[in-house]
Amino acid sequence: MSFQAVACFSVLFSLVFASHADIFTLKDGSTLEGAILREENGSYVLEVQVTKSIKDERVVPKEDVVKIQRAKGDLTAFESIAKLAKIPDLLTEEQYAERIRTVEKFLKDHRGSDKSRDARAIIASHKAELEQIAGGGIKMDGKILSPTEYRANALEIDSTVAANRIRTLLTEGLYLQALREFIPFDADFRNTKDHSALLPIITQTIRSYIAQVERELAGYDKRMAERQTGLARMQMDDRRKTEAALKEESAALEARFKSEKDAKVGWVSTDPHFKPSLDETLTFGRQEISRLANLPSMPQTDAGKAYREAFQKIQNAENTAAITAALSEARAAMVPQRYLTIIEAAAASATSTLAPK
Repeated sequence: MSFQAVACFSVLFSLVFASHADIFTLKDGSTLEGAILREENGSYVLEVQVTKSIKDERVVPKEDVVKIQRAKGDLTAFESIAKLAKIPDLLTEEQYAERIRTVEKFLKDHRGSDKSRDARAIIASHKAELEQIAGGGIKMDGKILSPTEYRANALEIDSTVAANRIRTLLTEGLYLQALREFIPFDADFRNTKDHSALLPIITQTIRSYIAQVERELAGYDKRMAERQTGLARMQMDDRRKTEAALKEESAALEARFKSEKDAKVGWVSTDPHFKPSLDETLTFGRQEISRLANLPSMPQTDAGKAYREAFQKIQNAENTAAITAALSEARAAMVPQRYLTIIEAAAASATSTLAPK
């Protein structure tokens, strides 16, 4: 390609090419923006962006190039990738996989980047942790606990994880979801320190939530009247279409409400134009306030501690009597059945080990 041809294209390409392109300064003083696809026969084969959706290839002799200013787009892109270097606690296997895919995309989009080594290190650390998580481990306080370590303190770990999940939902303003998740948390972790700490927060959340529902109920008749007034002012054809849409919406709300009631969802979904959902929420919310008020502020026994101590005693037991006593203590502390099952399995294993061969 001649210097003149390159000069003609350079103005256009510099205007439309992405900011991540390399800049080639040519002998005639013009510049050309492009990404090197390959080098052949003493020339650069460049990919240039003609329009937002159209790319083209251009061949530029190396001898015509005075300077190449490398794009730094990878540095900007890496800023978000660098934040992934610190791996938080309690990620799921899919969350690990998603983070790995994100870094792999960076490497694909920015081949040869100075940050490639850092990106590969991030992937390696994620894969190392993922292997342990897939094997039954769990990350707590920055440390991967093995399956054995997890079982030794499963009740307290699960309680903390569930409580933190509810707190996160509350922080994000997802109050209905938080209240729904508190129900199984309350059933599983009633006698734990996490439950005691979360109880006043949930109680206040319920009070605020039902106060909002009370306001919506107070304004229900006015909203419905305003809707009818709005319909009356419409042209006949528009009114028929709107009424049909409202009827369809009402049917969907009714179906959802029935489905949630049949599934015994305590906290049903609410809608300011569907009164049964507001009435149901107000009734259930008041019942919950009354029920939670009768719970002790502190558990009589710490089920998490009882589980941990029983598991440890079983592991260290020198005779079957000690194993039986540890199981009795766990039951007396009202350790939930699904955690008693873990202790009972450990007891069975320990008993078989102590049994004479």
